[in-house]
Amino acid sequence: MYPSPSFRASDADREAVVAHLSAAAADGRLSLSEFDARTRHVYASRTWGELLRIVRDLPPLPPVAVPPRSAPEPAWPTVALVLGIISVLMMFCAPISVIAGLAAVVFGVLGLLPGTRGAGTRRGMALAGLICGASGMLLSIALTIFIAGID
Repeated sequence: MYPSPSFRASDADREAVVAHLSAAAADGRLSLSEFDARTRHVYASRTWGELLRIVRDLPPLPPVAVPPRSAPEPAWPTVALVLGIISVLMMFCAPISVIAGLAAVVFGVLGLLPGTRGAGTRRGMALAGLICGASGMLLSIALTIFIAGID
């Protein structure tokens, strides 16, 4: 629905009409000289009524479908994977490895919950983070017990 013909046109309105003229020229509905003359009239127009007179003999453009915005996916699987890798790499430093591994397991479980969107790679990342986190924790604890048993 267009505003009242007496409403003043904005620069964005003029640009939209020029885009409409450009599409009409690309379709062969306007010659280049007609396009040039109409474009000059568009930029000289002050109201919607003037703009509508410039394009009234052209078919309206089909509305552009705007895809719906979706909520961002939670980062739990990515966080689980990163913490799981840190847990394995830091297995010689028991406190860091155990804390990172425990966090990786928690975030991995959160990433695998049925309500979490994103199948495939995201679920795989959550599972890999869970496995790496648990492995890093267990290796760190086993290494700590082994070293304590040697003394």
